[in-house]
Amino acid sequence: MSQLSLDKFGENLPVSGIVGFSQVAIGLGAGFLIADSIGQNARRNAGIALIGLGAAALVPLVWGIASKISSRPDSSRAMRKRLEGIRGEFDDSDQE
Repeated sequence: MSQLSLDKFGENLPVSGIVGFSQVAIGLGAGFLIADSIGQNARRNAGIALIGLGAAALVPLVWGIASKISSRPDSSRAMRKRLEGIRGEFDDSDQE
């Protein structure tokens, strides 16, 4: 089994990581500044909403990584798709 390489997939990750870290830092700083001025229920609701938004923002990243892993050239899924394509071409030429 060959090694899985995500080098090309992760070319933009350092920049994305820096941008993401800066957004988190700004959000936390602003949150610490206004934490005492809002009520406990509002803080709880905002926290739940932010956790949900953060998790939703990760879905495309996780989906992309899973897609890259399952579609690599030596994966069983890619081989199955290639074989189905070959069989489809063969079956189409028989009908003509």
